[in-house]
Amino acid sequence: MEVRIFLSQAARSAPSLLAPSFALVTATKRHQSTQQQPRLRFAPSPTGLLHLGGLRTALYNYLMCRKTGGTFVLRIEDTDRARLVPGAVENIQDSLEWMGLKPDEGPRYGGPFAPYTQSERLDLYKEKAEQLIETGAAYRCYCSPLRLELMRKEAVKRGEQSRYDNRCRSLSSAELTAKHTAKEPFVIRLKMDPHVYELQDEVYGPTSLRVDQEGDPVLIKSDGFPTYHLANVVDDHEMRITHVLRGIEWQMSTPKHLRLYEALGWKPPLFAHLPLLMNADGSKLSKRKGAQEIMEYKKLGYYPDALVNFLTLAGGGFHRNEPISNRLYRLDEMADNFDLALVNRNSCQLNFPKLEEYNRQAVRLRLNSPPEKAKFLAEVQRVVKEKYGTDVTAAVVRHVVEWAAESRLTNINDLFAADLEFVWVSKPRDEKAGEPFTTETKNLLLRVADSMAGIPDGLFDRSHVQEHLQTVVTEAATDLKKLMHAIRLAVCGVTKGPSVGEMAEILGQREFVRRLRSVGMTPDVNQSINQVIK
Repeated sequence: MEVRIFLSQAARSAPSLLAPSFALVTATKRHQSTQQQPRLRFAPSPTGLLHLGGLRTALYNYLMCRKTGGTFVLRIEDTDRARLVPGAVENIQDSLEWMGLKPDEGPRYGGPFAPYTQSERLDLYKEKAEQLIETGAAYRCYCSPLRLELMRKEAVKRGEQSRYDNRCRSLSSAELTAKHTAKEPFVIRLKMDPHVYELQDEVYGPTSLRVDQEGDPVLIKSDGFPTYHLANVVDDHEMRITHVLRGIEWQMSTPKHLRLYEALGWKPPLFAHLPLLMNADGSKLSKRKGAQEIMEYKKLGYYPDALVNFLTLAGGGFHRNEPISNRLYRLDEMADNFDLALVNRNSCQLNFPKLEEYNRQAVRLRLNSPPEKAKFLAEVQRVVKEKYGTDVTAAVVRHVVEWAAESRLTNINDLFAADLEFVWVSKPRDEKAGEPFTTETKNLLLRVADSMAGIPDGLFDRSHVQEHLQTVVTEAATDLKKLMHAIRLAVCGVTKGPSVGEMAEILGQREFVRRLRSVGMTPDVNQSINQVIK
């Protein structure tokens, strides 16, 4: 059996990136001819929170729907009851909404094929499993977990792949009746005879796969819940899914799904498998290796447009007339330029420093939009109040943000890093920085304060500050490096951070001078630069 392909090799090798996609045009015509618009689904399992791999799958399904005028369906596949994570369903839906990938149908949104949660559709799966038994395509297996475990251990000893030996296929009617009467626990298995399936994967092209290497797969578990193989096939058919875009890890299971379509007498959808996301060193991204869940990126100050551009940079699939790192693409622009024929086949290595660059661009876009800038500034005010107990004015926040945006603002949390806390509150000197200021150092700092106070209005910037500091160094015959160290401790309380000239600019003349003159005194932690920046 084959899955029909709508992607030609000619389309893949076409030299012009401006030509219409053969893959997409053919797919659209096919579905127009059957009067059915494309329907795609994102079907995560709530055994964990949404991570980058799942987000990429959801994104590409969403973009293809928007490109073709199709329907984007969210289906929750919660049949693995032992591994369910509390709150994961809400996290998945919240993450998609925050990313701008709101489904057209799903548990939160309803739709004509509800319910969209598999644990609420159990009767349907049992009905189809019984149908398969009646037609001879499936059977009840009464093998105990102990027997299966012993088989697995024996296979390991022999250095072989563990597989079920299909023993219960040959049970007689009398044996089946006896086990049924005794109410012995059972699973339902699909008969998978030796066969090589020649798949036409819309991303990977022709692929040959054997399907009997693990023995007959389980369709219904002993707890009455279906396995992924049965549930996803039944739901894809019942929900009229036309295209299945999913991760490459599911490609090996596709022949089992094709066998189910065949046994149930249904036409399969079109299949495309997306390559693995990898770290830059080639290791696989996974929850176990600490890949961030999507809402954590939100907490860390990243924006949705930065994340989607970051993912598509590695995965391909788009016509672009300019280098993709030059600007951020909106979701509607991505949808207009999406082409399944251009999706990468090789594993996609994520360059995380690029995420920082994209987020820097996202921050600048917001600061260049008056409404978005107002939201950004209000959020800074809220965090300062929450984190430091300090009320700062909009004028102060605007001054600080515009200064930071010039070179050091990648996300909003950069404004609250340890080396910038001095901006929002006066901090006591770091006790690890060395001995308290000597009388000689205090006098020198007061001399610097007087020099800074003498800079004319409108000229207090880093260049003039540097000139005046050099004058003090020359007149006092002191060491510039040691003086800078003392100024830094006096002004921000730590030994690392922005340059002294930058600190002077951001604090302003009055506050900079005040902090220099307060050396030797305990700074008032409630002192705010509200008083000096108008």
